[in-house]
Amino acid sequence: MATTIYTSFKHHILVTTLFSALVLSIGCSQSGQFPVTHLGDSNQSSGIAEPTPETPETEEPTTPTTPTEPETPSYKMQALAWESTSYPQRTLWSQHLEKIISTDWNTLLAGADDIEDFCPTYYKLDNDERANVWAQLFVAITKYESAYSPTSRMQETTMGTDPVTGRPVYSEGLLQLSYQDIQWAPWCEFDWSKDKSLSATDPKKTILDPYLNLDCGVGIMAKQVKNKGAIVLSSGVYWAVIKRGGSYQKISAIQSIVKSLALCK
Repeated sequence: MATTIYTSFKHHILVTTLFSALVLSIGCSQSGQFPVTHLGDSNQSSGIAEPTPETPETEEPTTPTTPTEPETPSYKMQALAWESTSYPQRTLWSQHLEKIISTDWNTLLAGADDIEDFCPTYYKLDNDERANVWAQLFVAITKYESAYSPTSRMQETTMGTDPVTGRPVYSEGLLQLSYQDIQWAPWCEFDWSKDKSLSATDPKKTILDPYLNLDCGVGIMAKQVKNKGAIVLSSGVYWAVIKRGGSYQKISAIQSIVKSLALCK
């Protein structure tokens, strides 16, 4: 009888122990705790995969992930002498001048032997500012050649017949150019075949188009500076207003207009 009670008591203790171990195991699993195995400095894997860290959720970006470069503001040209609220088209002419000087005729930007007579600070300026100076120079020449009138015309009584038109030579437009110029300046896009049927001062004439007229005149100056090195010449200069010693020269007045730019002071 005692043996039976003892055996029963041992069985009860064993069951109780097993039940307690089971409860403890379940409690550890729920708490996420696991026995730690120290492997020292070994580089070998323990055979247990490391848990992959969760990637935190992010909100959708409200701005581009790659920031865009801010646009560099374009050069703001100082106003040219002919600009006026009464003649808004002249501001467009100014912009055209700056563009063609900076691109098509950028050889002018290197300067001329006498450019500092017009703008003393010229060689301290960047290319945008230099284009501004040249644009003012052309405006100043235009003032004394045509009084800023794109339909201005004057007969050149000492120059005979224009070989392109077969008529007396006329200087026309803002920079007072002639059809015969297309023979030696192929960049001048004057078309007599279109213009001959129009009245003499019709603004539809190609030679009176302010943009075509300026294109031609700036190219003429660029060629002069390339070949002669200077703006003012005693001979071989296209415009009488910048001919040294000439009857119609306006050199000092033109220099004053260019110098009036703030960037030339």
